[in-house]
Amino acid sequence: RERLRERIARLLRGASPVDIALTSGTSAGILDIAMCHPWSPGDGVVLFEGEFPANTTPWLQAAQLYGLRPEWIPLTGFADSSGAGLAAVEGALQRGARLVAVSAVQFQTGLRMPIGELGRLCAQHGAALFVDAIQACGVVPLDITHVDYLASGSHKWMMGLEGAGFLYVAPERVDALRPHLTSWLSHEDG
Repeated sequence: RERLRERIARLLRGASPVDIALTSGTSAGILDIAMCHPWSPGDGVVLFEGEFPANTTPWLQAAQLYGLRPEWIPLTGFADSSGAGLAAVEGALQRGARLVAVSAVQFQTGLRMPIGELGRLCAQHGAALFVDAIQACGVVPLDITHVDYLASGSHKWMMGLEGAGFLYVAPERVDALRPHLTSWLSHEDG
């Protein structure tokens, strides 16, 4: 496990092996954060139109459970380089969004999202950035300098098996997570 975590950390520029949790895939990592993020009723969560359901459904479920406000942003303002996409995200952050959930690469079009810029916007507004990296990890360099959470499976560009994946959590975010979902590997010495 430790060797694997070391190898995964090398894929994420800025990560350390202690920041990596092994999961059963991208969906498991997304669910872990959607259910364990320190939400307050009325918090906003930014989602993107056209995202793969694995990166929308868990956030919508969290919205129902915790009384969150999902806010949908169109991808057109990213694809056309107008800056309208980043402006729309900033508007949502100004209205109280506490987390932006985005895929590093959009599954329908291959559009590579501006993760660094999104992360800087989130940091300026005290929000978190969650990245679904399944379409990018192993083929697109991933700099996680401004990423709070990142999940990926191994069955696409990493050419691994389905049912294996990982979750990155920025060290400064770990203590705030509420461990609603735990099992024997949740212990330091299980």
